Amino acid sequence: MIARMRTIARYTILSTVVLVIGCQQKIIEQTDRSVYRVIEKRQQDALGEVSNAQIGPETGKVAKSARMYSFVPQPLDPELPEAFQQGSPAPVPAADEGQRDDGDNAAERDDEETLSAEIFSKDERAKAQTFALNDALAYAMSHGRDLQNAKEDLFLAALDLTLERHLWTPQWVASVQGDYANYGQVRDFDNAMSAVADVAVSQRLPYGGEVTAQIVGTLMRDLGRHITSGETGSLILDANIPLLRGAGRVAYESRYQAERDLIYAVRTYERFRRSYLVNVAADFFSLQQSKAAIDNAYKSYLSRNQDWEKADFINRLGQSQTVFDASRARSSLRSAEAGLVSAKEQLASALDRFKISIGMSVDVPLAVLSQDADENAAATEALLPDVSESAAVAVAVAYRLDLLNNADAVDDTKRGVDVARNSILPDLDLTGSVAMATDPNQKNALSYNTERTTWRGGIELRLDDRKTERNAFRSSLISLRRAQRNHEESVDTVRADVRRARRRIEQADNLRLIQAMNVDENEIRLLAARAQFDLGQVDNQDVVDAENDLLAARNSLARAVADYRVAILEFRLDTGTLRVTDDGRWAAPGLFEPAAPADGPVE
Repeated sequence: MIARMRTIARYTILSTVVLVIGCQQKIIEQTDRSVYRVIEKRQQDALGEVSNAQIGPETGKVAKSARMYSFVPQPLDPELPEAFQQGSPAPVPAADEGQRDDGDNAAERDDEETLSAEIFSKDERAKAQTFALNDALAYAMSHGRDLQNAKEDLFLAALDLTLERHLWTPQWVASVQGDYANYGQVRDFDNAMSAVADVAVSQRLPYGGEVTAQIVGTLMRDLGRHITSGETGSLILDANIPLLRGAGRVAYESRYQAERDLIYAVRTYERFRRSYLVNVAADFFSLQQSKAAIDNAYKSYLSRNQDWEKADFINRLGQSQTVFDASRARSSLRSAEAGLVSAKEQLASALDRFKISIGMSVDVPLAVLSQDADENAAATEALLPDVSESAAVAVAVAYRLDLLNNADAVDDTKRGVDVARNSILPDLDLTGSVAMATDPNQKNALSYNTERTTWRGGIELRLDDRKTERNAFRSSLISLRRAQRNHEESVDTVRADVRRARRRIEQADNLRLIQAMNVDENEIRLLAARAQFDLGQVDNQDVVDAENDLLAARNSLARAVADYRVAILEFRLDTGTLRVTDDGRWAAPGLFEPAAPADGPVE
């Protein structure tokens, strides 16, 4: 008998394990579907639109390894790799093959593409992906690690809400307990079994209290004699309802907060989504600026190389204005060469950081379109609406998602005051139960006897110390005042952000125009300085100065263009009017209407 029970238990456990493993995937899929439905519904309710917030499929399978359970995982080898155990050998001086000037050396290096405007070799350029702005945004939407984290935060908030909603539905509990006893040699190894089956369902009430229905059945059987010595059942209906403390809407507080928390999470995710893509765009514009800096440095290098060759030729003819013309030109050429090398390194490092930010491996060769060639980047300027400052501030106060969360948090603290006030009340609970049992003389656990129905009712009043609750109530009032002040400060901060964003647009636009004129003027200045140097009227100091100023003006223009485009995006973000599609494109801009008259912001 015992062996049979052990076998049954063994097969039961094995079947349960197989069932759990087989249902694991279904459980995950069902959970995800329910969570996504909740998220999409709340997105539509809170934002008026639905965006992709799915975190991707999951199998639930985790690859296991011995390292997971090792007390000392991945011990470090104290021996360094052989290549790192000694430094590089000292360079061997090249044999003297005659004096070669810097111009020849520079020309040779240029032929080897060491001083080209490209940061990749020919093979790398063939494999490199070239991104326009929309390509970068679309890749970030699909692979961005920070964006994935934000999606998971939203998913977890919705997951918490599904649990909270479930807790307010009927809760079923069922259990079966069996007990086997062998009484040994004294009773001729007689054995008996008892079993208790219990099924209960409870329901929380939205205004406080709980109702529970329970069915209990018992069975006692002498296995040796094959006699059922007892079989009874009972049906119990129990209710516990508070009348003062814990009664009313305060009993539903956890549901209120969970529902609102998901709304906050939806807004937070959408706000992060927009901010994230603005940051990606800003980094992309910075890459384009760095690429322009390389192009400018390369143009400057070629121009200075020509200036040096000319100054060196004139110096050899003995027609230089001063003995410093050739050396000054050579120094200027070396400065341009150093600037080009530095600009390339800065772009390469910035590209690696950019790849990390959009979720791309740093090993993937990546190139970006230049500012002038990227129509998508240039189209960003069309996002600037023609509105007054007061209208922009009014729209920001009405549309900023973080500000809406902040305002709703004030209502949360108001409900917190109600909860704290209610907790001061005395406990006055009404209880009642109805129990129906079977006839113990009849062996039938389901044959309930109405004559054995028992009714009970009671009321309990309990008064005890409420110092803790009193202090909590006073604290909740302080929290409310702080929340109100925090909201007022947030509104003022948003207003200041919009005003600053608008000023930044004007500043960047003015700087862009100034630097464009500065480039034109310095190009004319350089041509004039070269013409005067060719005529022998001046030394080449003016040429060098003009080259330096032209390079600085070109770089400043590239920076001003990038700053202008970023300022427009930040203005849209600060006013809460930036819209982004799931493939990373800015939604059609259009003009937006202020939420309040232009002469006054929304309070």
